[in-house]
Amino acid sequence: MTADQGGKLRVTIVGSGLAGLTAARILREQHDVTVYERSGAARATGGQGLSTTPNAIRILDSVGFDRARAGSVKSRGYRTYDKAGRLVQEIDPRHEETFGVPALTHLRADVRNELLRLATAPSDELGIRGHPARVVFETPVTGLDAEKGVVTLEDGSTVEADVVIVADGIHSRLRELVLRSAEHKPKKAGLTCFRSSLLAEQARAALGQLPNWWTEHYHMFAAGKDGTDRFILLYPTRNLESMNMSCIFQTREENKDTTESWDANGDVEEMLGVYHDFDKNVTKLFRVVNEIKMWELQDLDPLPTWCRGRAILIGDAAHAMTPMQGQGANMSIEDGEAFRLLVQPGVSADRVPAILRRIDELRRPRVDQVVKNTRESSFGLSAEERFTRLFQNADYNGIVDYATKRAAP
Repeated sequence: MTADQGGKLRVTIVGSGLAGLTAARILREQHDVTVYERSGAARATGGQGLSTTPNAIRILDSVGFDRARAGSVKSRGYRTYDKAGRLVQEIDPRHEETFGVPALTHLRADVRNELLRLATAPSDELGIRGHPARVVFETPVTGLDAEKGVVTLEDGSTVEADVVIVADGIHSRLRELVLRSAEHKPKKAGLTCFRSSLLAEQARAALGQLPNWWTEHYHMFAAGKDGTDRFILLYPTRNLESMNMSCIFQTREENKDTTESWDANGDVEEMLGVYHDFDKNVTKLFRVVNEIKMWELQDLDPLPTWCRGRAILIGDAAHAMTPMQGQGANMSIEDGEAFRLLVQPGVSADRVPAILRRIDELRRPRVDQVVKNTRESSFGLSAEERFTRLFQNADYNGIVDYATKRAAP
């Protein structure tokens, strides 16, 4: 029986990050979706803040993403400063004028929570057809038969599905089972990131008032420009009530904890030491931040394929990239939306492998180019060059539109 005649595919999604939950929201309208998450319900993995650009915003809008619930902050653009705090340039990309939608900034946890709601809320509450996805927390998936669509859970039980979507992150346990090779591992980028956040009241206490880039909805980008490739990116989140802080510099000492986890603890004195000669108004903020996390940036070389049989890799499991273009989360949202090809008329279980190959054929070259551009943005580029590459991604309008444009003569 085909899906448009009333049949439903059994969909297993491994991982409840941005990619997995976007896929769950798309697929729940027509299929039976179960998401397995190895962590608990309260855990929102990976990073404090994220920037969502028009390519992702169009997708989020299309699935009912509630900007008010997510505390979205509309970004007006970018202000770049030298390390002494002098304004160098103001870049206004005019996102809404150019692309029809704004760029937004968020706390990552707020975006994830809203996607979780969209994946699991009652259908009548969302005004959509189908049934909510089921999310099973604290249930690691440890094995996969990609050809048969069977996953093995940590307790040894197995689950059979028509589709298995592997969205279990950069250190994916299942990647090698899809690729039938263990050689595709994350590679260090030579850069380390301190990341943190702070509340508006903390910033006011430290500085006397909020910086104008904060109140005027700008990203603040400060670069050393002294051969050290140190820079700081700050931007407001959660209805201007908090701020994201990412401080990136060349790795000085490799550490297993900062390689294998997003959540290794950083040290404020070390962060102050790295940025000792930066604007004092910025380093004052360092002293009042909430907990500091630290990780060595990594990415993946392009994979030969994302799919095998009934299984497909998406998100960081397929294409982990550094935050140097701010596109990791955006590409993950694009990946999740690509499963619209599984809710088209005529979809049936026996067509799943071919549809997954089509998703791979469309998505992989685009994302490989984004990874390439991101790598080229890692060292030595000016802020303007970095942002120009970022804007090149923004005209994407979903998988169906992309496939149509690719097919046009």
